[in-house]
Amino acid sequence: MRFRIRFLLGLAMLATIPSAALAAAGHDRGDAAHLFGYYPEQGQAARFDEGYRRHLAWHRDRRDPLPWYGWYVASGDRTGMFIDGSFGAPFAAFDQRVDPAGDAADATRNVAPFAKAAFRASYRLRREFSTGFPLERWQPTRSVQVFRYTLHPGAARRFEAVLRTVRELLMQRDGAPVHTWYELVSGGPSPGYLLMVARDDWRSYDRDGDDVETLLAAVPDARRLLDEYAASVATVASESWSYREDLSYFPGCDRGPAG
Repeated sequence: MRFRIRFLLGLAMLATIPSAALAAAGHDRGDAAHLFGYYPEQGQAARFDEGYRRHLAWHRDRRDPLPWYGWYVASGDRTGMFIDGSFGAPFAAFDQRVDPAGDAADATRNVAPFAKAAFRASYRLRREFSTGFPLERWQPTRSVQVFRYTLHPGAARRFEAVLRTVRELLMQRDGAPVHTWYELVSGGPSPGYLLMVARDDWRSYDRDGDDVETLLAAVPDARRLLDEYAASVATVASESWSYREDLSYFPGCDRGPAG
């Protein structure tokens, strides 16, 4: 099947969360992240967008409890690709998806004629390496800087030891952008990791020193950490994604939260 099958998110509230944080944290119910990529057919981008909006309306009409984000890749070797994804649900929710046959039929009618499926991948949020969880908490930024890591076989634990140090360093830097890490579960070369850095504008790139290698280079045992990092990573690709509020869906909202 060319297009994704939605899955159901069980919603509950935590009475122990302070009221000021409730709206954000209350959406964060699990660690699954599912991403799907499509290339609009040549000259069909506008019709793809229109069809995708109709498909989101199908979910809105059926009160799908899952949020769905939409982005266009703005830079990198996949420029022009549309990516959608759902974050913050447990993996078990996939077993209770909303009308999968109806979902597939609507996507086939409204979306499939105008695009080619490019990839489908599932990730697990790694909270212990991350400094925040914007997507899990329905707080998208206007763009996101994305790094896709492929490691050498057997290097995951070695790489994660470096990530722990990176997180500690980021937490000590005032104004550092939020870094969120995901580990590949299925859908690509493994072991694989995804880093999403929240960005609001290009001005945020003027700030220097928040990337992994620069952070590691500034510590006393920099040589050892950089060697561990280099020995773990086989490939890394970077790109930026532009958030599309009009191509996103959030339960109970006419449109997605402003990005």
